[in-house]
Amino acid sequence: MKKFYITTAIDYPNSDPHMGHAYERITADVFARWHRIKGEDVFFSYGLDEHGQKIEAVAKSKGLTPQKFVDMQAEVFKKFIRVLDISNDAFIRTSSEKHIDFCRKMFQKVFDRGDIYKGEYKGNYCIYEETFYTELQLVNGNCPECGRPTKVVSEEAYFFKMGKYQEKLVRHIEENPSFILPETRRNEILARLAKEKLRDLCVSRSSFSWGIPLPNDEKHVIYVWFDALLNYLSVIDYPSKYWPADVHVIGKDIIWFHSVIWPAMLLSMGVKLPKTVFAHGFINDAKGEAMSKSLGNVVNPVEIVELYGSDALRYYLMRVMPSGEDGNFSEKELVERYNKELGNDLGNLLKRLQVLAVKYFGGKLSCNNFKDEINAKDVFKTADLLMSELQYGRALEFVWGVLKKINAYLNEKEPWKNEGGREKVIYNALENLRIITHFLFPFMPESAGKIAEQLGFKFENSSELVFGAQKYSICEHDVLFPRIELEESPEFPLNLRVARVLSAKRIPDADKLYVGMIDLGVEKRQIVFGLAQHYTEEQMVGKHIILVSNLKKAKIRGFESNGMLLAAGHGGRVVVLEAFKTFPGGEVRVEGYKNNRSEISYDEFSKVALEVKNKRIFYNGKLLKTDKEDLSVDVPDGAQIK
Repeated sequence: MKKFYITTAIDYPNSDPHMGHAYERITADVFARWHRIKGEDVFFSYGLDEHGQKIEAVAKSKGLTPQKFVDMQAEVFKKFIRVLDISNDAFIRTSSEKHIDFCRKMFQKVFDRGDIYKGEYKGNYCIYEETFYTELQLVNGNCPECGRPTKVVSEEAYFFKMGKYQEKLVRHIEENPSFILPETRRNEILARLAKEKLRDLCVSRSSFSWGIPLPNDEKHVIYVWFDALLNYLSVIDYPSKYWPADVHVIGKDIIWFHSVIWPAMLLSMGVKLPKTVFAHGFINDAKGEAMSKSLGNVVNPVEIVELYGSDALRYYLMRVMPSGEDGNFSEKELVERYNKELGNDLGNLLKRLQVLAVKYFGGKLSCNNFKDEINAKDVFKTADLLMSELQYGRALEFVWGVLKKINAYLNEKEPWKNEGGREKVIYNALENLRIITHFLFPFMPESAGKIAEQLGFKFENSSELVFGAQKYSICEHDVLFPRIELEESPEFPLNLRVARVLSAKRIPDADKLYVGMIDLGVEKRQIVFGLAQHYTEEQMVGKHIILVSNLKKAKIRGFESNGMLLAAGHGGRVVVLEAFKTFPGGEVRVEGYKNNRSEISYDEFSKVALEVKNKRIFYNGKLLKTDKEDLSVDVPDGAQIK
C-alpha cells in the first residue's frame, strides 16, 4: 500500500489560534483525506511548539509554570481542530518525554559528527524583557517591546555548522523542482543562497531554562529549530515507514527554516530530505490588508464556524485562497458562495432528487441496465493530478463542475414533465451525486457524510466506484444548507483600541511632543503625541488610552508614529481619553456600527465628529463603549475631541 505523510507547522501556543492557523490545518486535512479516498496509508501530523523564552514569559505573567500554561493551551488548540473537523493522526507536543528524548538523541548525533561547537552569542539585550534583538528589530535603537534602551551583551552558546551543507542543499533544490513549492518560493530561496553564505546557526541558549537540556551540557537548552523541526521525525517514531515526508505544509514566513535550516540538519543527521515543502500565502481582510488584532480586522474562525458551519469555512477557503499565494477573506463573499454554490448547486440538487424519487418511485430506485449519461468519475483523473500538484482550488473547481453538470442534466431532461425515461434520469442524477460526493468528502466531510447518510451509501475507495452499484431507498430531508441573510451595518470610520502607555519621552527641540511605546495586548507600537504641556512623563506612563489604530503611519520630527491617541480639549484644558477598566487591545465600539478595518488618512480622521454629552462620548448619537465600560471624560459638553 502506498504511503502518504503530510505535516503542518506546529503552532506556537503563546496566544490563541487565528484564521491563518485554520487555513493551514484545513489545507493539509484536505490533502490527507484525498489520499485516504485513494486507499493510501496516510499519516497526518500536527501539534504545538511549546518551548522558548516567550512561553516562559507569558506563563510567568499569568502566574503559571510554563508546563501548566502549555497544558492549558494544548486543550485550546485541540478543541480548535475539532471545530474545524481536522482528521490528524497525531498531536505532537514538544514538551512530551517522547519528543524530548528524541531531540537529545539527534542533537548528540550531530554533535558527535563535529557539526556542533561551543561559541559566543552576541546581540542587543533588553534586561526588562530578558530578550535578545537584532539591529533590524530595534526601534530607534531601543527595545521593540518596552521602548527602553538595550545593551550589547553576549552569552555562551552552541552553534550548528550549517554552511558546511550549502553546496549540497543548492544542488538538491536545483535537481528537485518540486522540493520547494510554489516555484516563486523556490526561486527566492535559490537567489538568496546564491548571494548569501550560510552562517552557523545558534542552537542553544543559557539565559532561560524552559527548553530541552543539551545532552552534553545541561546548563544550556536546545534553541528553537533543533527542537521544533524535529517534531516531524519524533511524531512518527523515526525510523519509520512514513519518512520521508511527502509534504510539509507551512506558511511562507517560515520557508527559509523549512527549506534551508531543516534540510541542512537532516543532511548532518544522515536522514533523507522531505519530498516537498509547500509554502502557502497569508489571509488578508476583505480589502486586501493584513489581518492584525490592533487594526481590529481579525476574523475568528471559530465564530465563523458557529455561524455557518465548518464545511462552509472549509469550502470557502479552498475555493478562494490561491494555492501558494495570498488571498482575501470576506464574510460577505462566504455567505454569497454559501447560498449560491453550497445552497443551490449542492443542497437544492440533493433536495430536488429526494422529492422526485419519493414522488414518482416511493424513494426506491435501482439500476435497470441504465447507461451512465453524466460520467462523474471521469473528473477524478484531472482532479487527482491537480491535487498531486497541490492545486486544491482548481481540483475543487473541476469537482464542483460535475454538480453543475448534474443540475444541467436534470433541467434538460425535465423528469417531472417527461414520464418516458424518468427513472433512468433520476437514477443517473442520484448515482453521479453519490460518486461526486466521494470527491467532495475531503473538502466538506460533514456535509458529504450527511449526503451519504440520506442517500444510504457508504464511502469506498475511489478505484472501487462503479456506476449502477447502488440501490436507493430514500426519503425527504430538510435542506442541507438553509439560506442565510447577512445583515449589513453602517460603518464607524475609526478603529479605536485601548492601549497602555509603557513610556513617554520628550522629543528634543519640541515643546509639546512626546514619543512613547504603547501596549496593544498583542503588539507594541511607537506613537508621537502632543501632550507635553499638559502631562508629565510619569503621569502618562500606565494610562489606558484610546488609540486610533487605523490611522496611517506618519513621521513626526524624525520619529515614526503608528496611530494617535484621543484627547478632549476645552478652554485651554486638555484631558486624555481613558478606559480604566479595559485591558490593552480592547476594542471600542459604537452600537449598531461596525468598525472600519482599513487605514485612514489624517484628513479623513479630522472629518469624524465625536461629541461629549454629560461627560460621555457619542458618534451620531450613539455611545462609544468597550466590553467593560462606557467611554467618559471629565470635560464640559461641546469639548473638542482630537
